[in-house]
Amino acid sequence: MPSLSEYIKQECLQQGFFDCSISTASALSHEKESYTKWIAEGKQGKMSYLAKHTEMRFDPRLLMPGTKSIVSVLLNYYPQEKMPFSNNYRIAKYAYGQDYHQIVKDKLNRVAEACITQYGPFKYRAFTDSAPILDRVWAQKGGLGWIGKNTLLINKTQGSFFIIGHLFMDKELIADQRFQEDLCLDCDKCISACPTQALEPYTLDARKCLSYQTIENKSPEKDIAPRDFRNWIFGCDICQDVCPFNSNPEPHSTPEFHPHPQLFQLKKADWQALQPMVFGEIFRGTAVKRTGYKGLMQNINWIEEKQS
Repeated sequence: MPSLSEYIKQECLQQGFFDCSISTASALSHEKESYTKWIAEGKQGKMSYLAKHTEMRFDPRLLMPGTKSIVSVLLNYYPQEKMPFSNNYRIAKYAYGQDYHQIVKDKLNRVAEACITQYGPFKYRAFTDSAPILDRVWAQKGGLGWIGKNTLLINKTQGSFFIIGHLFMDKELIADQRFQEDLCLDCDKCISACPTQALEPYTLDARKCLSYQTIENKSPEKDIAPRDFRNWIFGCDICQDVCPFNSNPEPHSTPEFHPHPQLFQLKKADWQALQPMVFGEIFRGTAVKRTGYKGLMQNINWIEEKQS
């Protein structure tokens, strides 16, 4: 019978995660210093929640008392087909299909329950971008990639179009000794391609980021010139699209990530005339619900009215 650590990795692959790593839970002192400086500079914008739960954010044992091990997983979301570009607006690829939060949590919960069936009870919690956790840091510590100049985790073979998830467990597991060196080297494509100069090497000013402006900034008046939106109305993939490690990404195999059939049929005029009922039908259960109908139309109006 395989060890619990080996069995967890087998189950993660069985659930569709393309990679998995195990780290020993510990405090993150080095990361705390740089993060605190980033917050002090106000680069989080209006995302006040990022300045809360500071101690918990840098010690997973405070988030789930008794945590001894952290299992980190990666789930590919790169679509089999991309939205038509001509005469159209753009939304981030992760939002094409159903909301990844519940999908990843369900998969991680199934992994944990399978382990409990085989090895006996233990305490666990599943997370994905849903709690004060430095997701990319823990994935990096497990050797799943490096944090690139665009501040995203980059996997050497799969690029960066994936969701990061974690299982916190009160079991001592065999920690991975993998390490992935930084392969960005002298490449600055992501920094040069960003239309709002939101990026410096390894640092993001969220206030200038199109993802922030189209999702977190709820005001109809945006902080970025309409021409710089490049027709993005929910999120932005520019810094990922230009990354050499995303030059030939493998499409995902998760049915829930497939888009609603109507999504790819929309053109600019259809978006502009979009009614709440149609919005609800196309985007029910997707991440786009986060900005809502009102927010999406505000983004479209900002681009069109200010450019007209």
